[in-house]
Amino acid sequence: MELTFAQQSAAFLYSLILGVGFGFIYAPFKMFRLAFCSKKSSTVAVDIFYMLCVSIVIYYFSLVYIMGYVRIYIFAGCLLGFLAYRLTLGRAFSRVYVPVIKFLKKVTNKIMQKLKNFTKKLLKITHDILYNIINRCSIIKKKLTDKAKKQRVIVNDEK
Repeated sequence: MELTFAQQSAAFLYSLILGVGFGFIYAPFKMFRLAFCSKKSSTVAVDIFYMLCVSIVIYYFSLVYIMGYVRIYIFAGCLLGFLAYRLTLGRAFSRVYVPVIKFLKKVTNKIMQKLKNFTKKLLKITHDILYNIINRCSIIKKKLTDKAKKQRVIVNDEK
């Protein structure tokens, strides 16, 4: 069964809207990436996850609207819709949330640094306490073993 021109046109227009939706979905992924992904490998992992989600949605879209046919105009419509969002509303939103995320990142880095310093001091104090306890225990053990040796010597001398 062939697709009519009206079906193809409607599918293209819906794919444009779907591309705009992909742009809206990309914004939280980008915020997550900016906030938590400092290494390239984690950025690549988040982008691959996004692409997998988009691929699944496009697959189901093609099943519903064009009876499972794979047509290039669906991908072109999604790409154009995505670019239209990114170049208009996406830029406006990124001007808002990128500085907020950078500020929050600086604040959390300062908090983490203070927490790290506090933990180091706490561990040093704990180490010192445990070191002193172990030394005292070893001194006590040494005194006890010396007493036991003296007692053995005295007992052996008496016999």
